[in-house]
Amino acid sequence: MFPLGATFSAFLFGALVGMPARAAAASANAAMQGFLIAQDDEGSSDEDNVPSDQVDKYIAVYSAMQKNHSLSVEQAASKQGLTVDQFRTLEDKIERNPVVHERVLDALKASATGKKAAASSNQNAD
Repeated sequence: MFPLGATFSAFLFGALVGMPARAAAASANAAMQGFLIAQDDEGSSDEDNVPSDQVDKYIAVYSAMQKNHSLSVEQAASKQGLTVDQFRTLEDKIERNPVVHERVLDALKASATGKKAAASSNQNAD
């Protein structure tokens, strides 16, 4: 629609005229992002820290349900002294912490494969 020269001129003019304002806005934006990131890091570290004993309880709940598929979350959690709400809150914290989440997944995989290995060795013995 517009000739290439006119489009390029309009772009160049807009870039040159708006440059000081954009630089100031970018600088302010970068400073604000740094502030927000620091604020998020401070707040999330408290929320995402999960004590080892709580992680162990969480793993125990899921391991119990792996071994006995008829167990409900309520039954398995109560054996660890947790209500379902406490268990779900713990689950949320664990899912937000990648290091702890990976530890839980590894433990549950080991628990599941240990169960399968034991079952297959019992079948081979028969």
